[in-house]
Amino acid sequence: IEKAKQDFLLAMNSFMQISRIISQSSENTVVADVEENTNQKLKSKIDRLEKYVKTLESISQKHDKNEQNKDEFTKAHLLIQEIRNQINTNQNPFDKINELNNLMNSIKKEIRNSIAEKQSNSIKNFFEKFLAQIDQKLMEAKDLDRDQIAIDKANELILEIRELLSNNQINDAKKVYSELKVVLKDIGISVKIT
Repeated sequence: IEKAKQDFLLAMNSFMQISRIISQSSENTVVADVEENTNQKLKSKIDRLEKYVKTLESISQKHDKNEQNKDEFTKAHLLIQEIRNQINTNQNPFDKINELNNLMNSIKKEIRNSIAEKQSNSIKNFFEKFLAQIDQKLMEAKDLDRDQIAIDKANELILEIRELLSNNQINDAKKVYSELKVVLKDIGISVKIT
Protein backbone atom coordinates (compact mmCIF):
# COMPACT_ATOMS: atom_id res chain seq x y z
CA ILE A 1 0.00 0.00 0.00
CA GLU A 2 2.83 2.37 0.87
CA LYS A 3 4.55 1.65 -2.45
CA ALA A 4 1.29 2.23 -4.35
CA LYS A 5 0.81 5.52 -2.49
CA GLN A 6 4.33 6.70 -3.44
CA ASP A 7 3.82 5.64 -7.06
CA PHE A 8 0.50 7.50 -7.10
CA LEU A 9 2.05 10.72 -5.64
CA LEU A 10 4.97 10.44 -8.05
CA ALA A 11 2.56 10.03 -10.98
CA MET A 12 0.47 13.01 -9.79
CA ASN A 13 3.61 15.13 -9.40
CA SER A 14 4.74 14.19 -12.91
CA PHE A 15 1.25 14.92 -14.24
CA MET A 16 1.26 18.38 -12.62
CA GLN A 17 4.69 19.21 -14.06
CA ILE A 18 3.59 18.12 -17.52
CA SER A 19 0.39 20.19 -17.16
CA ARG A 20 2.43 23.23 -16.10
CA ILE A 21 4.80 22.86 -19.05
CA ILE A 22 1.92 22.49 -21.51
CA SER A 23 0.12 25.45 -19.95
CA GLN A 24 3.22 27.68 -20.21
CA SER A 25 3.77 26.57 -23.78
CA SER A 26 0.21 27.43 -24.79
CA GLU A 27 0.45 30.79 -22.94
CA ASN A 28 3.60 31.56 -24.89
CA THR A 29 1.80 30.58 -28.09
CA VAL A 30 -1.15 32.85 -27.22
CA VAL A 31 1.21 35.73 -26.41
CA ALA A 32 3.06 35.15 -29.67
CA ASP A 33 -0.26 35.05 -31.58
CA VAL A 34 -1.43 38.28 -29.92
CA GLU A 35 1.90 39.99 -30.68
CA GLU A 36 1.77 38.79 -34.30
CA ASN A 37 -1.82 39.99 -34.66
CA THR A 38 -0.95 43.38 -33.12
CA ASN A 39 2.10 43.72 -35.35
CA GLN A 40 -0.03 42.97 -38.44
CA LYS A 41 -2.52 45.65 -37.42
CA LEU A 42 0.29 48.14 -36.82
CA LYS A 43 1.89 47.30 -40.16
CA SER A 44 -1.46 47.83 -41.90
CA LYS A 45 -1.91 51.13 -40.08
CA ILE A 46 1.56 52.27 -41.11
CA ASP A 47 0.88 51.25 -44.72
CA ARG A 48 -2.27 53.42 -44.67
CA LEU A 49 -0.38 56.32 -43.06
CA GLU A 50 2.35 56.02 -45.67
CA LYS A 51 -0.22 56.19 -48.49
CA TYR A 52 -1.75 59.24 -46.80
CA VAL A 53 1.68 60.90 -46.56
CA LYS A 54 2.29 60.25 -50.27
CA THR A 55 -1.13 61.66 -51.16
CA LEU A 56 -0.49 64.82 -49.13
CA GLU A 57 2.96 65.08 -50.68
CA SER A 58 1.45 64.89 -54.17
CA ILE A 59 -1.14 67.57 -53.34
CA SER A 60 1.56 69.74 -51.81
CA GLN A 61 3.72 69.49 -54.91
CA LYS A 62 0.80 70.57 -57.10
CA HIS A 63 -0.34 73.50 -54.99
CA ASP A 64 2.37 74.52 -52.59
CA LYS A 65 6.05 74.91 -53.38
CA ASN A 66 6.93 75.59 -49.74
CA GLU A 67 10.42 74.30 -48.82
CA GLN A 68 9.32 73.77 -45.22
CA ASN A 69 6.77 71.19 -46.39
CA LYS A 70 9.51 69.29 -48.25
CA ASP A 71 11.48 69.08 -45.00
CA GLU A 72 8.37 67.97 -43.13
CA PHE A 73 7.69 65.22 -45.67
CA THR A 74 11.28 64.03 -45.32
CA LYS A 75 10.73 63.92 -41.55
CA ALA A 76 7.46 61.99 -42.08
CA HIS A 77 9.21 59.36 -44.20
CA LEU A 78 11.92 59.00 -41.56
CA LEU A 79 9.28 58.57 -38.86
CA ILE A 80 7.57 55.86 -40.92
CA GLN A 81 10.88 54.02 -41.21
CA GLU A 82 11.47 54.34 -37.44
CA ILE A 83 7.98 53.01 -36.72
CA ARG A 84 8.54 50.03 -39.03
CA ASN A 85 11.83 49.29 -37.25
CA GLN A 86 10.12 49.50 -33.85
CA ILE A 87 7.39 47.11 -34.98
CA ASN A 88 9.95 44.64 -36.32
CA THR A 89 11.88 44.71 -33.03
CA ASN A 90 8.67 44.45 -30.94
CA GLN A 91 9.06 47.94 -29.46
CA ASN A 92 6.14 50.23 -28.72
CA PRO A 93 5.74 52.58 -31.74
CA PHE A 94 2.71 54.52 -30.47
CA ASP A 95 4.65 57.69 -29.55
CA LYS A 96 6.14 57.83 -33.04
CA ILE A 97 2.72 57.14 -34.59
CA ASN A 98 1.24 60.06 -32.63
CA GLU A 99 4.15 62.25 -33.69
CA LEU A 100 3.53 61.27 -37.32
CA ASN A 101 -0.22 61.99 -37.03
CA ASN A 102 0.50 65.41 -35.54
CA LEU A 103 2.98 66.18 -38.30
CA MET A 104 0.46 65.15 -40.97
CA ASN A 105 -2.25 67.32 -39.43
CA SER A 106 0.13 70.26 -39.42
CA ILE A 107 1.08 69.72 -43.06
CA LYS A 108 -2.57 69.31 -44.06
CA LYS A 109 -3.42 72.62 -42.36
CA GLU A 110 -0.55 74.39 -44.14
CA ILE A 111 -1.68 73.02 -47.52
CA ARG A 112 -5.27 74.13 -46.91
CA ASN A 113 -4.11 77.61 -45.91
CA SER A 114 -1.89 77.85 -48.97
CA ILE A 115 -4.68 76.77 -51.34
CA ALA A 116 -7.14 79.15 -49.68
CA GLU A 117 -4.65 82.02 -50.02
CA LYS A 118 -4.09 81.27 -53.71
CA GLN A 119 -7.83 81.14 -54.33
CA SER A 120 -8.27 84.39 -52.44
CA ASN A 121 -5.53 86.07 -54.49
CA SER A 122 -7.07 84.77 -57.69
CA ILE A 123 -10.47 86.20 -56.75
CA LYS A 124 -8.88 89.51 -55.77
CA ASN A 125 -7.07 89.72 -59.12
CA PHE A 126 -10.29 88.93 -60.97
CA PHE A 127 -12.16 91.65 -59.05
CA GLU A 128 -9.36 94.17 -59.60
CA LYS A 129 -9.43 93.67 -63.38
CA PHE A 130 -13.19 93.88 -63.35
CA LEU A 131 -13.22 97.04 -61.21
CA ALA A 132 -10.65 98.67 -63.50
CA GLN A 133 -13.01 98.09 -66.44
CA ILE A 134 -15.93 99.50 -64.46
CA ASP A 135 -13.85 102.58 -63.56
CA GLN A 136 -13.21 103.13 -67.27
CA LYS A 137 -16.92 102.74 -68.11
CA LEU A 138 -17.88 105.18 -65.33
CA MET A 139 -15.51 107.80 -66.77
CA GLU A 140 -17.13 107.31 -70.17
CA ALA A 141 -20.60 107.62 -68.58
CA LYS A 142 -19.54 110.86 -66.87
CA ASP A 143 -18.36 112.24 -70.23
CA LEU A 144 -21.79 111.32 -71.66
CA ASP A 145 -23.49 113.34 -68.86
CA ARG A 146 -25.25 110.35 -67.32
CA ASP A 147 -26.80 110.47 -63.82
CA GLN A 148 -24.00 111.91 -61.65
CA ILE A 149 -25.59 110.71 -58.39
CA ALA A 150 -25.61 107.10 -59.65
CA ILE A 151 -22.02 107.46 -60.90
CA ASP A 152 -20.93 108.74 -57.47
CA LYS A 153 -22.78 105.85 -55.80
CA ALA A 154 -21.01 103.38 -58.12
CA ASN A 155 -17.62 104.93 -57.26
CA GLU A 156 -18.42 104.64 -53.54
CA LEU A 157 -19.34 100.96 -53.99
CA ILE A 158 -16.11 100.34 -55.92
CA LEU A 159 -14.09 101.89 -53.08
CA GLU A 160 -16.00 99.76 -50.58
CA ILE A 161 -15.31 96.59 -52.62
CA ARG A 162 -11.60 97.42 -52.81
CA GLU A 163 -11.51 98.03 -49.05
CA LEU A 164 -13.23 94.71 -48.36
CA LEU A 165 -10.85 92.89 -50.71
CA SER A 166 -7.83 94.43 -49.01
CA ASN A 167 -9.21 93.10 -45.70
CA ASN A 168 -9.74 89.67 -47.29
CA GLN A 169 -13.52 89.90 -46.84
CA ILE A 170 -14.33 88.34 -50.19
CA ASN A 171 -17.91 87.27 -49.42
CA ASP A 172 -18.80 90.78 -48.27
CA ALA A 173 -17.16 92.18 -51.43
CA LYS A 174 -19.38 89.90 -53.53
CA LYS A 175 -22.47 91.24 -51.75
CA VAL A 176 -21.44 94.84 -52.41
CA TYR A 177 -20.72 93.91 -56.03
CA SER A 178 -24.36 92.78 -56.33
CA GLU A 179 -25.40 96.30 -55.27
CA LEU A 180 -22.93 97.76 -57.77
CA LYS A 181 -24.46 95.74 -60.61
CA VAL A 182 -27.87 97.29 -59.90
CA VAL A 183 -26.41 100.82 -59.92
CA LEU A 184 -24.47 100.11 -63.13
CA LYS A 185 -27.64 98.83 -64.77
CA ASP A 186 -29.45 102.04 -63.77
CA ILE A 187 -26.64 104.06 -65.37
CA GLY A 188 -26.82 101.88 -68.49
CA ILE A 189 -23.38 100.29 -68.14
CA SER A 190 -22.65 96.65 -68.82
CA VAL A 191 -19.20 95.28 -68.18
CA LYS A 192 -17.79 91.89 -69.10
CA ILE A 193 -14.40 90.64 -68.00
CA THR A 194 -11.94 90.34 -70.88
